[in-house]
Amino acid sequence: MRSLRHLFAVMVLGLSTVVVCTSPAAAEDVQASSAQGVQTIYLNAAGDDARDGATPATAVRSLARVQQLVAAGPLDMDVEVRIHAGTYVAQGIVWQTYRPGHTISFMPDDYEYGEGIGGIAARPVFQNRRASGSGRYITGPWFYACPGNPGQPLAEGGTSGLRFYYLQVEYYASSAMSLDGSAGSCGGGYQRSSAPGLPSARGLDGNTVFGMLLTKIGNAYTGGSCDNPDFLRCGYGGIVLTESSDNRIENNHFVDLRNSENSYIHAIYVTHKSSRNRFVGNRVTGVSSEPIKVRDGSNFNTFEQNVFGANGFLRSSPSMVHYREEVNEASDECASYHVRFANNDLGTYLVGSTANLPAWLITPAGATYKGAAVCPALPAGEVRLITANNTY
Repeated sequence: MRSLRHLFAVMVLGLSTVVVCTSPAAAEDVQASSAQGVQTIYLNAAGDDARDGATPATAVRSLARVQQLVAAGPLDMDVEVRIHAGTYVAQGIVWQTYRPGHTISFMPDDYEYGEGIGGIAARPVFQNRRASGSGRYITGPWFYACPGNPGQPLAEGGTSGLRFYYLQVEYYASSAMSLDGSAGSCGGGYQRSSAPGLPSARGLDGNTVFGMLLTKIGNAYTGGSCDNPDFLRCGYGGIVLTESSDNRIENNHFVDLRNSENSYIHAIYVTHKSSRNRFVGNRVTGVSSEPIKVRDGSNFNTFEQNVFGANGFLRSSPSMVHYREEVNEASDECASYHVRFANNDLGTYLVGSTANLPAWLITPAGATYKGAAVCPALPAGEVRLITANNTY
């Protein structure tokens, strides 16, 4: 019989825990398209980018061409990118094209809203390509979304409405998906868009990742290392959120996300003012650092009803855990608060030990620690982390 751990465990003295019950994670997604009309674009590995993508017979071949068609299409319609089963070998894409008030969905061509994996013939596979000269895998994520170009929709960030269903992504170096709404996004490095501890002034919000298989991410699969400038490849997460809030990440499989350094990479890395995200009903197996990491003013995030397999190589300092929240005071980072880590099925060490992987760690310690001196105090009655009913 499994032992019950961390029952109503909270990093606070003298405060009670409020447990909010939620229903089990959905096996199917029932979010249907909201627009009266939908622009459908067909993608096929045997397609032709000289075509218009409007029918299966005129399917295009690349996401780059899809982005051109979305940019040229009507702003008042949702978009469905219908993707034929097959393997798409390509460098990752930088996505900056949006339809404010509408959604852009990427899905198998035979997927119907509300059905599960059994309803499609096979997952379309997006696989990183190798450089023609060196044969090395290209660096970067598969899908890097950032605000629109100047003068284009969402140039200052906002609700991007990207939705991904039942695709497979593999052999990308830094992440499978990176959603970045920061002021320095689109290749400029992180620059906060508002003062420390305040919500993002930009953001890239309101996205859905459902039923995806993200696998073989990180330099253990792409070569290189996190420190070698001549072959710099480092994995940071299956999904990385940077100033990206109100996202739904549900019913996905994260399998084999590893760096050869046995560090850095996580199933989900929620960083820099990324709040109110839901990471629910996912399966995580074979991640070489903490499966979940939260950082710098990322509040009201929920991690519930996930199943963790064997995760985490042994690392002496800092110790490995399932959930870590970290604050870098030297960078004027602030603590995150009201984060729920609850009702998860926890796993064990992957190698070198028979001990259970500890559930959580927040550094520096302190239930109401605010972060750097410039950070505002946590709101009255708030604590950094609430845990409940996590079991081995």
